[in-house]
Formats: sequence, structure tokens, C-alpha cells
Amino acid sequence: MILFNLELLNFKKYTHKTFAFEEGLVGIIGKNGSGKSTIFEAILFALYGELKNKGSKELIRNSNVSEKEVVSVTLEFEFDDATFKVAREFRGKTLSANAKLYKNGELITTGAKEVTNSIVKLTKMNKDAFLHTLFASQKELTSLSNLKPEDRKKMIRRLLGLEKIDAVETMLIEKSRGLKREIDAFREVLLSNDEVTHKEGLIKIQNDSKMKILEELANNSKTLEILKTKELEAKKELDSLQKTKENKTKLQSELEVLKTSIASLTKQQIKSTADYQALELKQKELSNLNPLKIEYEQLQIKLKELQKLKEIQLKIDGLGKEQTQLREQYSKAKKDIEILELEVKDYNQLKLSHQTSKLSMESLSTKIKENDTAIKAINSQISGEQKLIDTTKLQIAQIETLGKASACPTCTRPLLEEYDNVISTLLETVESIQKEKIEKYKEKLFVFENRKTTLDTQKEKDEKELQEFAKKISIIEVKQKDLLKVQAHFQEVEAKGKQNKKELDELSTYSYDGKIHQELELKEQTLKPKYETIQKLQTEVQRVSVVQKELEELKTNLEEKTKLFSLKENEIKAVVYDEVTHTQKQTAFTQLQKEKDSLTTIINDFKVQIASLDGEIKTLQNALDSNKTHLAKLSTKQQDVSDYEKIKLSLGEFKTKLNSKVAPRISTIASTMYSQITKGKYQHIEVDNDFDFYIYDEGKKFPIDRFSGGEVDLANLVLRIAISKTLGELSGAGNIGFLAFDEVFGSQDESRRMEILEAFHTIKEQYRQIFLISHEMEIKEMFERVVEL
Repeated sequence: MILFNLELLNFKKYTHKTFAFEEGLVGIIGKNGSGKSTIFEAILFALYGELKNKGSKELIRNSNVSEKEVVSVTLEFEFDDATFKVAREFRGKTLSANAKLYKNGELITTGAKEVTNSIVKLTKMNKDAFLHTLFASQKELTSLSNLKPEDRKKMIRRLLGLEKIDAVETMLIEKSRGLKREIDAFREVLLSNDEVTHKEGLIKIQNDSKMKILEELANNSKTLEILKTKELEAKKELDSLQKTKENKTKLQSELEVLKTSIASLTKQQIKSTADYQALELKQKELSNLNPLKIEYEQLQIKLKELQKLKEIQLKIDGLGKEQTQLREQYSKAKKDIEILELEVKDYNQLKLSHQTSKLSMESLSTKIKENDTAIKAINSQISGEQKLIDTTKLQIAQIETLGKASACPTCTRPLLEEYDNVISTLLETVESIQKEKIEKYKEKLFVFENRKTTLDTQKEKDEKELQEFAKKISIIEVKQKDLLKVQAHFQEVEAKGKQNKKELDELSTYSYDGKIHQELELKEQTLKPKYETIQKLQTEVQRVSVVQKELEELKTNLEEKTKLFSLKENEIKAVVYDEVTHTQKQTAFTQLQKEKDSLTTIINDFKVQIASLDGEIKTLQNALDSNKTHLAKLSTKQQDVSDYEKIKLSLGEFKTKLNSKVAPRISTIASTMYSQITKGKYQHIEVDNDFDFYIYDEGKKFPIDRFSGGEVDLANLVLRIAISKTLGELSGAGNIGFLAFDEVFGSQDESRRMEILEAFHTIKEQYRQIFLISHEMEIKEMFERVVEL
């Protein structure tokens, strides 16, 4: 297998990164934490879909990307002269997995598990075998010689995958022990031959007792069936007598109901006849009162007309009052309008004066600002000149302190005989500046400050004037709003007055006489009680036809009920029933039931005895059946123990044969490379069956810890490579084209690092690619190819 390209997207620390791998000795160099080891984690992940150490899938996603971003790893490699590409990607919050495998550009497999199975089939290695065969760390190299013999043996067996055989052997031993414990447990619960014979005898005795009880049960059951037949016949006869009795009782009850119904109908007929006669008298009385009814109804019509005229008169009176109020409001509004119009007439003139004053204020502000700027400039000039005076005075003080040996403030040479002239010149400069420039600036400043006072006074006056104009304008604007409201109110009053006048003109045609209205109301009060009596009579008289119909229905119903009563009496006479016979039959039936119940109790006792015997027989038989089952299971488990012992023996023979091949093969491969690396100084490395290491020096065998640190490092290196080759041969993977070593230099000094690198250069012809991962930046020049992170 040769690696070509690796592309990472959002994988661990890499957001997007592509690596191209060339053949030869390749150094992957970078500081700690730069992601060197992540490259080979990604290669392992691309091939098998798992990290080196299993954990949460969330660990593969770059921490700086969202859950929506895709995580993908793509690896291109050569195997058996064919080019393969495996691509794995994970999507969504749950990192749903998908994978694709291409061969020479053609898609051959899809699905995460399917691609992993195809890779295992192709390389003939699972993840652990691939990891132990192609990858090695500095810890593994040093452990080969530094560990205790037993720990070293465990480590090498783990690398070679032999610990799985050990695990199977341990499992077989545990299984065998468990089976033996189960066999002992079964033997403890098995019945002896005497116990089996005793239980079989008890079953025979119980079966004989059961047969005797069954014979008695059969005889009693026949007697019970005869009693049940007699009981059934007696029950039928009793049921017939009971039905006859119930029928006669029912007919007598119905006859009594008819008798009660006839009496009730007769009472209703008498009452309805009296009601009908009374209604006929009221009908005559209503006919005599009919003229009074007509008079009252006509009076009601006249009263309604007068009530309508009264309402119109009230409306006229209301409109008249409203008109009086509207006239007052009209006059007041008109007067208010005249006053407000007078108060707002100067508004435009005030606005113009206010605008003029505002412009004057703005011009004055500009002048004040210009004057302030000029004052500030003069003060700045005075300050500059004063600073120059202070500097000159400081120079004079320094020169006077140092005397004639002081340096010239202009050319920096010693003053010597020019000392007095320099002091004099500097003093004249100070006096000149003080008298001429500063005095002139102060005169100008005085003029501008006086001007500022005048302008500030003018500004204060103008501001008061501007505020006064604004106050007057604000008052007038309020008055203008009041004027608009009053004008609107005036128009509303005027419109309402015109509308009311129009309504009064329309209503002037109506006339209302209150006296007549009052007289008619008094008359209505007199006639109303009589009219209410008439209405009551009308309501009652309406029932004449109803009562008449009720009388006819009562008569018909009474005749029908009388006929039914006669028929029901004849039907009762036809029913034949003897109470004494019924009682005798009931007594005989009760006696028959007691005999049946007594016999049933005896039969049930027999059944209980039989059930008890069946339970005892079943318990005994279950014990015998369980004993047979335990015997069968015991035989099966004894056979399983025998099979496990055979498998364990075969596995031991296999381990012996495997060890006899593995250790010599590691010795052969390691010896060839060690001789090559040491240029023939050491010809042979021996690995015994306990995986202890020995180096031959001039034909003599010595333990590996007898040699120098550098020689042990090289021995560890070739031993680790020999283990990888042997592991590849055991898995049937053939010739693996690359190896990878992670931080093999460890904390080695410069000379030992160089020795290890030279060793890799010596053996690189045996592999098309050798990857060395290191954080030592200074060794990158020793590599043919470098991937720097």
C-alpha cells in the first residue's frame, strides 16, 4: 500500500487541508499541537471509520464549525497496482455516516459498514492489525528493551494479535470450569435408584386408590342424573302453575285498573257538563255587552290621535326654548369674534419684526465670534513671546552659572571673550520683546476686549427684545386658535337656528286641545274595568267548543271502558288455578332439590379426593421426569467438557507451532536489517519463544541491555519493523509499502538522533514510503521529502 493524497474537511483541528505524499523517507515536522498525529488518525479513520481510540463521534468535528457543516476525510492510495480512493463524510447534529470506495476511478462500494468490510477484505487486516503493522511510536520502541520480560511478552503478543488466542484459551478454561461446577450441582440433585423405585411404587398405590374412587363416583353420578331428570319435570310443572297464578293475578289487577278508570271518567263527565252549562250563560252575557266594547275601542283610537298631537306640541315648545338659547349664543359669539379679530390684527407686523430682530441677532453673534477669535490669537502671540523671553532668561542663567567656559547657545562653541557680549545681547533681546512686541499686542487686546463688552451688552438687549416678540406672537397664535373655534361655533349656532325655524314652520299646522284629551282619558278610566270584564268573558267563551268536544270524547271512552270491564270479568272466570295443589307440588320439589344437593356434595368430595391423588401422582411423576431431564443435561455437559478439552489441546498445539514460526521469523528479519545498519558489526539478533532479545557479538550471545544506548535504539527499531513484517505475513497482507513512526527520537541527543536517521536511510529501500513524525525542527534537512506543519 502506497499513500498518494489525503484531504480533510472540518476534521479535528483542520478546517480544510490537503496533503500529497511522495515516495521515500518523508519527515512530517511540526511543533507540538500542530496536528501531525492527526494526519495518521485521519488515514486510519478513512480506511476503517474509527479513531485509534474509540470515543464520541463529536470529537472528529472541528470545534469552530456549526453542526450543519459536513465533516469529510478522503484518502487516495495504491494497492496491488490499482489506485483506490475512499471517501467518508458525516452530516448533521448526529453525524450520520456515509462512505464510498472507488477503484481506478469507478465506484465499487457505498455505505459506511460496507466500505469498512471491503477495506478489510482488500488489505486482509482489520483496524488493530493495520495499526500494529504500519504504525509505531517511540514508547513501543523503548518498551521492547526496557520492559520486564513478562510485560514485554504481553506487548509483543498484543502487537502480533496473539493475545486474542490467549483470550480464547482463557475463555475455554473458564467455560470448562463452569461446566464442571454445573455437573457437580446436577449430581447433587439427581435421585438414587432406591428413590426412583420408591416413587414409582407410590404412583401405583395412588392410581389404585384413584380407580376405586372413580367407580363410586360413576355410581353416584348415575343416581344424580336420575334426580336431575325428576327435578326438571317437577320444575316444568311448577313453572306452569306459577305462570297460571301470575296470569290470574295480572287479569285481576287489570280489572281493578278498569274499575278505577270508569269511576274517574264518570266524575270528569259530570264536571265537564257543569262547565259547559256555565259557559253558555256567559256567552249570552257577552252578547249583551257588545255595544260597550265598540264604544271603548273607538275611544282608544281618539286617545292615540290626541297623544300624537300632544307629543308634537311638546316638540314645538322645546324648539321655541332652544331658539331663545341659540339667539343668546349667536349674539355672544358675534361679539367674541369682533374682540378676537381686533386682538390678532398686528400678527403679521410682529412676525416681520421678530424675523428682522432674529437676523440682527445672528449678525451680532458672528461679530462676537470673530472678536473672540481675534482675542484668542493675540493671547496666543503674547504667550509665544513670553515663552521666548523665559527661554532666553534660562539661557542667561545657565551661561552665568558656567561662566566663560559655557557654550554659545547658537553655535555651541565656548564663549570665552564673547561672554559679556552674549549676555548683553540676550538681555537686549528680552527687553526688546518686552517693550515692543508684547506692549503692542496688549494694546490691541485692550481694543478687542472693549469691543467684546459693547457687543455682549448689545446681544443681551437684542435677546430680551427677541424674547418679547416671541412671547407676543405666541399669545396672538393662541388667540387665533380661539378665533377659529368661536367662528366655527358661530356657524353651528346659525345653522341650528335656521334648521329649528324650518321645523317650527312645518309643525305650525298642528293643533292640540288638552282639555278634550283630559275628558276622554277620564271616560277611558270609567269604561276600562267593564272592557276588561268583556275580554275575560271572550276568553272563557272560546272554551265552549273545546268543552263540548271533551264531553263527546269522555262519553265514548266511558262506553269502551265499560265493555272492556265486562270482557275482563269473563276472562278471569275462565282461568283454572288451585292454590293447594301448587303448594303441595312446591314442597315435593324442595325435597327433591335437597336430595340432589346432598348427592352433589358427595360427588364433589370424590372429585376433590381424585384431584388430590392426581396432584400427588403428578408431583411424583414430575420428580421422575425432572430426574430424566437432569440426566440428559448432565450427559450433554459432560460431552461439552470433553469437547472444550479437545479444543484447548488443539489451541495449545497451534500456539506452540505459531511461536516456533514467529520468533525465528522476527529474528531473521531483524538480523538482516541490523547487520545492514551496523555495516556487519553485529550479524544476528535472536528472539526466543519468551520474546527475550539477544545480540550476537563476535559469535557470542549477549542480553540486549549489555549494549550501548545507541545500539539498543537501533536494535529496538529493527525489532519493531520485523514485528510489523511478521504481522503482515501472518495476516496474509503481503508486502506493505509504507511504515509510519511517531516521535521515535523522543528525548535522544543529537548523535543518537543522527544514528536513527542513518538507520532509516539504510533500510528505506525495503519500503516505498517511510513516514517519521517529529517536533524536532532542526532535523528536517535530513529527509528527502518534508511535510511541514
